[in-house]
Formats: sequence, structure tokens, C-alpha cells
Amino acid sequence: MQSVDGEPQQAGRGSPARAMADVSAVFVAVLGTMWIASRTPGWAPWERDTFGGLWLVQILALMIVPLLVVRLLGWRPGRLGVTFGDIGRPAEAGLTALVVVGPASGLAFPLLGMLGWTPFDWAGGLVLAGVYAVSLPLTGLVLRKLRPTSADSLTGAQLTVAAGVLAAGLVAALLTADAAPLVSRVLIGLLVVGPGEELVFRGIVQTRLDQAFGRPWRVFGADLGWGWVLASLIFGLAHFLSPVGAGQGGWALWTAVAGLLFGYVRAKGGSFVASGIVHGVLLAVSAVFTPVP
Repeated sequence: MQSVDGEPQQAGRGSPARAMADVSAVFVAVLGTMWIASRTPGWAPWERDTFGGLWLVQILALMIVPLLVVRLLGWRPGRLGVTFGDIGRPAEAGLTALVVVGPASGLAFPLLGMLGWTPFDWAGGLVLAGVYAVSLPLTGLVLRKLRPTSADSLTGAQLTVAAGVLAAGLVAALLTADAAPLVSRVLIGLLVVGPGEELVFRGIVQTRLDQAFGRPWRVFGADLGWGWVLASLIFGLAHFLSPVGAGQGGWALWTAVAGLLFGYVRAKGGSFVASGIVHGVLLAVSAVFTPVP
């Protein structure tokens, strides 16, 4: 039996309990992959020496594994905002948001360095949380009239292009790992971590929760609901539990607040591409100023 949107109709599929179970499965799979990689002898050192960063681990954890879990759960990724279709609209949303968020973030990270703070401690976390909290309504003002894409497909051709971009970045990282390791750090944030985290948390998690909880709120022209809030909290929790900087409360705080901003941009763009552009560019900029813990 098919539902009106083309997904198979199953008992409890639209319930909050089922949605939380689906989200939990993705969450555990992503973090589990990261922790297994961090505990595998020689894996992380080899990747850092070879590529200047954890490229393969992050591609596996943030892109391949969550998409496999989604398929095993019976969902089409396109129905969860994981699509490159009609890419102009989400690209416009992401690039327009950067007009506000880019300068704010570009000033905040160097400021932390000048003050001797980091994004992982409470002082730095409070500063960044404040920056992204202020950036949200300002971003809303510039995006409020933009209409999101209605595209909901993820084709083989789209995946091929995405894989080609990742491969090009990986080759560039390989060639510059020794002479210019900063190139790898910038590219991995821009092409892997930013888009990958948005695929997981704003594509799969937020959209899945939206389907269960609805989007009854109108926030600066975007239809949002409890899924937006819960996805942001889960995003902060993921950073708190991540093997990189595990247990850092300041990091969890500001990433949760930033998640609200990314979630809004994703809603206005209609796919994870919109927030992936913003997130990727911000990580690329921060890589220049922030040392890896």
C-alpha cells in the first residue's frame, strides 16, 4: 500500500515514537562508526599522514553509513531532504545566508584566538552561541521571502557528480598533505564535514522528526516545528559524544544553537544543500584559525 507521497504505508511510521526510533538508529550508526574508527589501531594516524585529515572516516560515517541506514529503514533519501535536485534554490538560500553568517563567524573565530579561548571550552562556546543566536533572526530577515525547492529525488547521476567532487578533494588533500596540510583541513570542512553533518542532522534527522511532529510554526517565512528544535539538540549531543573533543560542554552548547540556524536555512532552501553550503564554508574559515584538539 502506498501513501499519498509515494512512501510505503506502514503501521506507526508517522508516529513520534517511530520517528525517534529511526533517528536513534541513524545517530547510533554515525557515532558508532566514528568511535570504532577512533579505536582502530593505526587508522587515524594513517589517514592524517596520508590525507592530512580523517577523510575516509568522515565520508563513511557522515555520508555512506547514514544513507545505508535510511534505505534499510525503508525510506527514500530524497524524501528526507537529501537531494541535489533543483539545486539553484537551496544554493541561493545557502549563499544568501552567508552574507550574514559569514562575516559574523569570520570575526568570532579570530576573536577567540586573540582571547586565548577555543570553540571547545565554555568561554568560547558562549561567545559562539551568542553569535549564532543573533545571526538567526538576521538571516531570517534576508531569507524570509525565498521559497524552498520541492525536489525530492536523489538520482544516480547526482550521486556520481557528488562522488566526483569528493574524489577531487581527496586527491588534492593527498597531494598537499605534507607541504600544505591546511589545504586538507579547509577542503574536508567544505566538502565532507559540513555537508555530511547537514545530510545527517538537517536532512535525515530534522526531516524525519518534522514528518512525525509536524511544522506548525511560521518562523521568518519558514515552516518549522519541534523537529527543528529536537534536531538541533541532537546535533549538540552528537558533538558532546563525538570522539573528537568528547565531553566538551561548550562545544555542545554552541553547536546546538548553530543547529537552529542551519535548520532554518535548510527549511528555506528545501534540502540539506542549503545548510551544507553555510556549514561547509564556516568550517573552512574556522579551520584557518582553530587548531584541532
